[in-house]
Amino acid sequence: MNNIQAKSLPSFNDIINFFDNLPDVDQNCIDNVRLRDKDLLKPKNSLGRLEDLVEWCSGWQARYPPSAENNMVAIFASTHGVTSNAISPYPISVTEEMVNSFKSGYAAINQICKINDTGLQVFDLAIENPTGDISKEEAMSEKDCISSILYGREAIASSPDILCLGEMGIGNTTIASCMCVALYGGNVSDWVGSGTGADEEMIERKIKVIEKALKLHKNRNPLEILRCMGGREFAAIFGAIMASRFERVPVILDGFPVCAAAAIMHKISPGSIDHCIVGHLSGEKGHHKLLENIEKKPILDLNMKLGEASGAAISLQILITAINIHNQMATFDEAKVTNKS
Repeated sequence: MNNIQAKSLPSFNDIINFFDNLPDVDQNCIDNVRLRDKDLLKPKNSLGRLEDLVEWCSGWQARYPPSAENNMVAIFASTHGVTSNAISPYPISVTEEMVNSFKSGYAAINQICKINDTGLQVFDLAIENPTGDISKEEAMSEKDCISSILYGREAIASSPDILCLGEMGIGNTTIASCMCVALYGGNVSDWVGSGTGADEEMIERKIKVIEKALKLHKNRNPLEILRCMGGREFAAIFGAIMASRFERVPVILDGFPVCAAAAIMHKISPGSIDHCIVGHLSGEKGHHKLLENIEKKPILDLNMKLGEASGAAISLQILITAINIHNQMATFDEAKVTNKS
């Protein structure tokens, strides 16, 4: 990302060019994981996906043994002009109120982070200034979108071992649904859920708003979909994922909006989000459909749709457990247990 840092404001073309130079997974580290794993005090492959997670983490950290001691949750918060269409039971002011709750330690994500000794950063992306109503205008200017992408790099400022990405923004499941239809097509109704508790009437309004936005912003490339139909938190998450790839920080994605931001990268280059895993399958309607498109299998399925990185932070503990088992478990020789011949 050094070239991006050297410029005050790159263009979309500059950002696209970085996809040609993404670091790849370190196969030597994966081989080291497999070499030790075959000697650990257990039958071969008996820990199932936990073993795969250790390989994934070590390979993308490009170090062996893998580490999960300095972990971070980053929540990006933004407001959306589309909420003026009465698509949510909550007013736009709740976004700021929830940001204050995160900072005060009152929210669910705070309790998860406290239990698991995980760092928490909350990024306010001009919540006092909502993006444009996507059914009537572009969500962001190119400058605003690119600035938000660059701001996403702050998520890895502390050089975490593992990064969990979350969001907060009333109306952003509508934004996520709209982006997904623009990226993958299909019936709008198949992508639209209740979000933060929308009733049937609100869901119908969401569908109509998205249909208007799609008609207004048709035939856009992925970054233009992000700019015209997205939001600042989506752009910042895009930037955080990209920066994490260059700095070799494995990423755990949270629910539907976070994965929709990742889908922009996947559409540009499918391998660009190989350093990401999905923490959980959201209860939001479009999430399962989206994961099929970005070819990701979630770690957990708890029917959650809270957002705020809650599912990602819970699944982080599965990854930490897998790494600690691999790093601390004895081998057959160390435990003086007979291995198979």
